[in-house]
Amino acid sequence: MADTIDRAGMAPAPPRRVRGEDCRINALPDGVLLRAISFLGARQAVQTCVLSRRWRHLWRSVDRINATRHEFDGMADSEEKRHVLFKKFTNGFLMLRNPVPLDEFRLSYCMPDQEVSVDPDADSEDANLWICHALQSNARSVEVKIWADRLHLDPAMFASKCFLTSLQLSCVILFHGFFRNLQTGCASLEHLLLSDCAIDDVEISSQTLKVLTIDYSSNFTSDEQPCIYIPSLSYLGFSASAARLPLLKDMGSLVTASVSVDSGDTVADIRRFLRSLSGVTNLEFNYTGEKLKMEKNSKWCPKFNSLTALTLGEWRLSEDYYSLKVFLQNCPNLVKLTLKPKKCYYTSETNIAELEEG
Repeated sequence: MADTIDRAGMAPAPPRRVRGEDCRINALPDGVLLRAISFLGARQAVQTCVLSRRWRHLWRSVDRINATRHEFDGMADSEEKRHVLFKKFTNGFLMLRNPVPLDEFRLSYCMPDQEVSVDPDADSEDANLWICHALQSNARSVEVKIWADRLHLDPAMFASKCFLTSLQLSCVILFHGFFRNLQTGCASLEHLLLSDCAIDDVEISSQTLKVLTIDYSSNFTSDEQPCIYIPSLSYLGFSASAARLPLLKDMGSLVTASVSVDSGDTVADIRRFLRSLSGVTNLEFNYTGEKLKMEKNSKWCPKFNSLTALTLGEWRLSEDYYSLKVFLQNCPNLVKLTLKPKKCYYTSETNIAELEEG
């Protein structure tokens, strides 16, 4: 009986299963069950096929795929064998799934180390085929995370019509023509995140992107000055390594920016870079070098007439806070100021009083 007390007298015993009684979870609609298993890793999703006849083929129709090499940790006695197992499984999974549209595709994959790789293009072939399958399945969100070495991403797969709205790439090489193909084939793309990527293109352009993030571990491979031309952009996160700061063109839609510069950037480039951001309402400006070398030149900071929230991070503030004063004098409508100084060389009550007065 369900109300029977167990021997310890502490809690009721669980109800006994009546033979022939249906499992309640099996009474749920297929859509609910598919939604549940879509949050599992690809291998775990396939393993649900042993639960009952009802579950045997459900995994074939999931609209979210999370293929991660970590699911095969401990399944073989060498990294190479685990790598082979993952590739064999993923190829079989994509071949046997039903041709249903994908909402999301996530790939976490280990590239062979550069020191032992004979042909990086060949090593990248399987991953490119999997990503291409996701794009051809109308995936709206694709996330690719690579480790050990960078994936040689095939830019051609993005040239055909895609339904992508979000693309996140980590540790890949973006060969020349990647952004041109994105603009041609991905007419709905709004979010692009690049982490630890090598970017061959000099110009990043788009008519649809609203959010662009390029992190500090990414780099432009050309010696030419890069350019970002995205009229539709509303958020920019930029801290990539580059020979020179990029030129920002037509940033009229930009509302929020989080950017980083360092002591390797010239005064002229920093001034031009900031001037391109002068229309934003929210700005986080990080300076990762030594003391800002433009401090005694008040003209380096443009007018930020629309700025209401300012964050200054990673700065080595000088003893008279001159650079901060210049910023404040050029932000007449500022409401919120956040300081994250790396180091203050000297602080006195006089300097603080002057800062407050300013």
